[in-house]
Amino acid sequence: MTIIPTLWVMILVFIVFIFLLYCLNRVLYKPLLGFMEAREASIKRDSDSIENNTAEIKRIQEEAKNILREAKKEAATIKSRAQENARLSAEAKISQKKDELNRKYIEFIEDLENEKAHLRNSLLDKLPLFKESLNARLDKLF
Repeated sequence: MTIIPTLWVMILVFIVFIFLLYCLNRVLYKPLLGFMEAREASIKRDSDSIENNTAEIKRIQEEAKNILREAKKEAATIKSRAQENARLSAEAKISQKKDELNRKYIEFIEDLENEKAHLRNSLLDKLPLFKESLNARLDKLF
């Protein structure tokens, strides 16, 4: 008889153990495993998102570098054009000033020639007076 109650107790313990496993599995393990799987999936999703963001950041950085490179090229082109325009403008002003100075020089030379001719004519007109005055002084001296 001692074996039978012990056998019933063992069967009862086994049934309680199986029931406890069923209850723990249903109440504790499945939700815990579900939470762990969801967390693992969330971590994987976040990791994939980080990788995608890293790739996007690299792409955006390359795009920014390309934009900066193009902007520098365009700035150099604009600067070159501005320098060329300034050079052409300066050359045009210099040429204009040279032409103006040449014109003034020619006018000055013409005025000088006219004045020279006028002075020569004036001196030629007064030459007989100078001869008379010179002769009179020479006569006084000798």
